[in-house]
Amino acid sequence: MGYFQKEWMIFFYDPPQEEWYHVFRRKGMAHCGAFYFDPNKNTWVMIEHIHKRLDVSLLQGEELNRVIYHILSNNGVILRTKRFKHKWRLFQAAWLREHSCVTIIMRLIGINRLIITPFQLYKYLVKNGSTKWEFLEHQNTDLIQKQKEEEKSKSVKKKELKKNKKKH
Repeated sequence: MGYFQKEWMIFFYDPPQEEWYHVFRRKGMAHCGAFYFDPNKNTWVMIEHIHKRLDVSLLQGEELNRVIYHILSNNGVILRTKRFKHKWRLFQAAWLREHSCVTIIMRLIGINRLIITPFQLYKYLVKNGSTKWEFLEHQNTDLIQKQKEEEKSKSVKKKELKKNKKKH
């Protein structure tokens, strides 16, 4: 059937279109998701729980770079983490188990703790040995900077067009 993924990249960020409850969350910690590399298929698999649905995406090359850029440009951080091996209890905040991005990610990586917010998950992961993803620092920095500059120039052009339309 396959194998259990041993290493995950867990990301945290502030989605551009915030929900009402995001005002109570820490900056950069309103939402979380995960991705990993599948060497058998030579592709990245991204998993997110968004608005009561589970999104699974297969990413390669530029698609992965765009996702990373989106995360980082929205106050995000990406952690490299191992798979945990916790004993499972039948009842522990059972209602939350399928109703938040945090609990979906906890199930993916094998955590069975009472963690409710993305920031609590972030703190737990860092406390248990997770580190920032090195890939970003060494391989994507130039590309991300280039994408940021392109996005800024596009927004400047849009503003100029709006000003010109108002004048005429």
